Amino acid sequence: MKKRFLSSLISGVLVITGIFTLFASVEKIKAGYVGVIYSMNGGVKDKTLGQGWHLISPFKKVVEYSVATEQAFLSKDKKEGSPDDDSFLIPSKDGKTLNVDLEFAYHFDNEQLPQTFTRFKGQKGKEIEQTFIKGKMKAYATEVSSKFSVLDIYGEKRSYLNKDLYEYSKEKFKEYGIVIDSVNFTRINVDAQTNKAIQDRINAQQQLQKQKIELETAKIKAQNDKVDAESKARVTEIGAKAEADANKLKQSTLNSTIVEYEKVKKWDGKVPQVQNGNPILDMRSNK
Repeated sequence: MKKRFLSSLISGVLVITGIFTLFASVEKIKAGYVGVIYSMNGGVKDKTLGQGWHLISPFKKVVEYSVATEQAFLSKDKKEGSPDDDSFLIPSKDGKTLNVDLEFAYHFDNEQLPQTFTRFKGQKGKEIEQTFIKGKMKAYATEVSSKFSVLDIYGEKRSYLNKDLYEYSKEKFKEYGIVIDSVNFTRINVDAQTNKAIQDRINAQQQLQKQKIELETAKIKAQNDKVDAESKARVTEIGAKAEADANKLKQSTLNSTIVEYEKVKKWDGKVPQVQNGNPILDMRSNK
């Protein structure tokens, strides 16, 4: 009886231990994540775990990293995800400093995750973001912004600044197994004096543009007036020539008529002389 009880107890313990071991050996990897397997004695495994349920040794551990896009903020506004005021200063090439907010998106390179795990000593993705990625992004932003003037950063070339920082940071983070998907300066503030200078420049550009438009309009009007004047002059010239030709024709016709009239008026009434049976009117005697 005692032996049967002891046997049942041992069996129960083994079953419970087996169930516990089974549950301890099951690992679920969330969608958009990849798991890195490691153990204290075997180190990091090169093979990673994809999305879903996996059965692993209870003596091994799994750390998850996001391979989907993660959004991060370096912002003054806590509503955008920064626990504190994470805004920072960037320099311009003309010696000004600007206070900025930056947002960026990234993910971990699946192929390099075992090396990433080793490099960052087993830190999880969000820990790497807070302790490494954000600091590096600030540093890279200052390196890129120093090539732009304050007017360019604050004004029409902000898109070039975003593009340059994206390309620069993407290349820099590549060696760490981190892929940058996008970068954008969401807020750029300058001091009051610089802001006035920028506004003055904008006003001057608008005034210049207005003057250019007015000048172009005046040129077009002058050209149109010239064409109209030339057209009117041509019409007048054609009309004058037509009138002169008409007068000339009238004068020629009138002269011929007057000559004939004068001849007839001077005739003395004598019958024309006949030569060889043909009457001849000799007007010479009437002259």
